[in-house]
Amino acid sequence: MALNRLRGEVIRKVRSAADAEESRAIIEELRAITDRQRVRIADLERELARVSPQVAALEARLESLRETVERGNTATGAAAGGNVDTASIWAEIQRQQEQVRARITAAMRFEERLRRLEDGNRVG
Repeated sequence: MALNRLRGEVIRKVRSAADAEESRAIIEELRAITDRQRVRIADLERELARVSPQVAALEARLESLRETVERGNTATGAAAGGNVDTASIWAEIQRQQEQVRARITAAMRFEERLRRLEDGNRVG
């Protein structure tokens, strides 16, 4: 009877040690995943920081062109006092608006990826 009790205790301790080793392995794997995610998050933050000023500059330029059209001043693009037709200004506004949309979309995708990475980084 004492032998069975001792045997049961040894089995519990071996299982406990195996569980502890498995837990350590899981913790190490989670640390590695967390480290990779931190690197990816840092990369995304740098990319977002790089793109944000460009988006802001495009938005400012677009607003400037829009104000020009609204005022009816079609001579803005003419260097020597010639006239630029409204259609060409409007085409430029549309082109720049598409660029702004594309960059905003890219920034939103980066923000979404960053959010998903941060959510995935929370263990618990």
